[in-house]
Formats: sequence, structure tokens, C-alpha cells
Amino acid sequence: MFTFDPMKTKDKIILAAKEIFHQKGYDGARMQEIADASGINKALLHYHFQSKEKLFHAVLLGAVSQMFPTIMTLLNADKPLDEKIKNVVEVYIDFISKNPKLPIFVLQELNSNPEFIFEKLQAMNQKPLVFIEQVEAAVANQTIIPTQPFHLIADILGLCIFPFIAKPMLQFMSGMNEADFKQFISERKEHVTQMILNGLLIKSPNI
Repeated sequence: MFTFDPMKTKDKIILAAKEIFHQKGYDGARMQEIADASGINKALLHYHFQSKEKLFHAVLLGAVSQMFPTIMTLLNADKPLDEKIKNVVEVYIDFISKNPKLPIFVLQELNSNPEFIFEKLQAMNQKPLVFIEQVEAAVANQTIIPTQPFHLIADILGLCIFPFIAKPMLQFMSGMNEADFKQFISERKEHVTQMILNGLLIKSPNI
């Protein structure tokens, strides 16, 4: 017996919309195209999402809700600083590898609709307080070089995310094909981790 499951329909819509918004952005996406990709008619699409803006916000909120809490959980974990940095790099690169279009999508909206993102981040009420205290304590103990915690967070996330944003340029410069690029991304986990950790070490002065 056929049963109508509104949640499954809503999930299908969001998945289809996510792909189309990632490809075409907000302005380029069309509700009819999203309905077709979802396998439903446009009237049913509007039943679940009354406007393209509401659907877009649902997709964007899903993206932020996936990415942000995961990073905050890792940064605030009860782990040594070096292990924590390694975990953040590995998990973040794995996450973006599974959602390679997500960084550009989120960055575009951070620039064009920062109020929406800021409001949702505020509602999550998560900040990397443990990580901040950990970095400040390591600096005070002279375990690492003087470093502002948010510079360090920006360094970690930036080094992870840049190859995905600059993929066409990197492939053009290096001649990498898709298989080569996947291997390159896999190697980035160790490379970024070591670059960050080595950069934090206090160097002995040259004599």
C-alpha cells in the first residue's frame, strides 16, 4: 500500500536543491528545475517551501549546521593541542571531500547574506573557548610561539579549504587529473598538520 511520507519528500527536495544551488547559485536556480530534479511537481514543491528564498535558507542552514558544530566539537574536545589540530585537519578535509562544492557555496553566501549566517551561528551558541584557553596556556608556558588563537584557527581552516576552492587553478598549474587531485587531497592531511605543528614550535636561536 502506498503511503505519502512528507519527510522523505522534503529530504529529496533539499538534496536536489542543494546540488542545483551549489551549481548555479541562488539567482541561477529555478524552482521548476528543483521540482523536476526532486521527481515532484512544482505545486508540491511550493507546499513544502513557499518560496525559493525559504528553500535556499533551508539548504544553507543544513550546510552550516553540518560544518560548524563538527569543528566546534573538535576544537573543544579534551585532547592535547597537537592531537586536536590533527583531528580537525583530518575531519575537515574528509568532510569537504564529501561536499566539495560546499565551501564556495557557503563563502558566497557569507559575502552576500552575512546576517542570515550570523543569526544561525549565534543560535548555535558555540565558541571554541577550550581551544582558545589551550593555545593561550601553551603560549604562556612557552610550549609554542606567541600565537593568537583565532589566527591559528584561520590558518588551519584556510589551509584545508583552499585546494577545493582553487581546484581548477591547481589542476591547471600541476597537470593533475581527478585521481591525482584525490591523492593530493589525501596527502594534504599530513602536510597541513605538520606545517601547522612545525610552525608553532619554538625554534632555538642560531648561535
